[in-house]
Amino acid sequence: MTETIPFELHRIESNNYHSLIQGKINGQPVVLILDTGASSTVIDQSVAIGTPIEPDEDHEVFAAGVNAKRIDVKQIELPSLQLGDVVFNNIIVFSTDLRSLSELYLEMTGIEIHGLLGCDFMVDNNATVDFSTGTIKLNRIHE
Repeated sequence: MTETIPFELHRIESNNYHSLIQGKINGQPVVLILDTGASSTVIDQSVAIGTPIEPDEDHEVFAAGVNAKRIDVKQIELPSLQLGDVVFNNIIVFSTDLRSLSELYLEMTGIEIHGLLGCDFMVDNNATVDFSTGTIKLNRIHE
């Protein structure tokens, strides 16, 4: 089944763009940056309310920012993530404090962001990003 999610392309500065997706997490409106360079989807802890998932004893859960500084994250299962009209139930994401990133982004663009939709989401949903139409086409196998 193919589903379509709209996104908006925002110019940050000359030749610097971000794709923003409107959505809802557990019913609360959010804005996510489509970031295929991020290996995992990361949601700000202020909106990422869900069931914590304990890492197995062989794997320590952490992330690294662009500056390679270690960032502590929690893996959680969100009850509901809606992007456009498409709803994802019980989706696994990472949660951390993205307040500094959100404040910087708000200062630069006037838009508050709540997380990054990463490459894991795109691969899991066999997604295709179409910049000419401003849409992401999903070919979901499950749900």
